[in-house]
Amino acid sequence: MRDQVVESVSATFLGVVEQLTFMFGEPASKSGVLATDDDYVVAHLDFTGDAKGWLSLAVPTGCVAEIAGNILGLEPDELDPSSLAPDSLGEVLNVICGHVIMAIAGKGADFRLGGPIISEASPEFLAAAVTSDDWLGFMLEENMVLLGLFTE
Repeated sequence: MRDQVVESVSATFLGVVEQLTFMFGEPASKSGVLATDDDYVVAHLDFTGDAKGWLSLAVPTGCVAEIAGNILGLEPDELDPSSLAPDSLGEVLNVICGHVIMAIAGKGADFRLGGPIISEASPEFLAAAVTSDDWLGFMLEENMVLLGLFTE
């Protein structure tokens, strides 16, 4: 059963990210996060309803402006990284979360999303995510990203 959920969540995540950010990705080993010197940002979102839990996305800090630029149709250097970029990452997580919930709970699922919380990811946080079964690894263009999902 877990393998089916992982496959569904992976396909949903990659499809949404491709359509929303025009970035292509593929599953990858989570340990790649530990092999990079990049600083990471985490977007976290709680959800309730027919499915209850949380979804988080950890991306390299340098990738946040690229994601925002792709969503907004701007070049990353045209953005104010302190305002639009984090908001865009939160919006990406909102959309991903809605699609992931429908993938695991059904298209008619009734759910409510909390507000996204954006924070810096410590090396300890990343190391814990790499060893946790609640997190999946992906290469998104040239960026190693982590997607965490926990459901009750």
